[in-house]
Amino acid sequence: MFLFVHLNFNQQQATVDLFALSTDEPSRLKIPSISVDASVEHLGLTNEGAMDVPEDKDDVAWYKFGPHPGENGNAVIAGHYGWKENTPAVFDNLHKLKIGDKIYVENKNGSLITFVVREIQIYDKDADASKVFWSDDNKAHLNLITCTGEWSDNEKTSSHRLIVFANKKE
Repeated sequence: MFLFVHLNFNQQQATVDLFALSTDEPSRLKIPSISVDASVEHLGLTNEGAMDVPEDKDDVAWYKFGPHPGENGNAVIAGHYGWKENTPAVFDNLHKLKIGDKIYVENKNGSLITFVVREIQIYDKDADASKVFWSDDNKAHLNLITCTGEWSDNEKTSSHRLIVFANKKE
């Protein structure tokens, strides 16, 4: 982590603002087996309390209120599947991953963290998927999430979620 100092001067006083710049924040997600090389947005929650999703169909979103990829716990990254008018999206081929496939997260400092797929599951969109966001085994995990199943025009969402669970390679 770097510390950035910003000096503010005005006619009456000078102030110093300190900003912590983390170099371990994710910048790219790479999954060679399905040709993913995506920029990582840092997002939180929507107004409705759900995990936010990336604005761009080619980007992914890291849940910034959870662990950084490589830290103990479950880092979570979401991406789109099935974009408008059949335009390809970043996680269209996520379902093709297999147990043992490698996933790489590149941090802002240029370091690369390797994860290995251990499990792939499909959840109903309303199911309790809390295990996606937390872990108590003191190990580093990366969980990828996208939509799958039937699209509902009424609800503006898909019927299910595809989740890829991966462990940090030691």
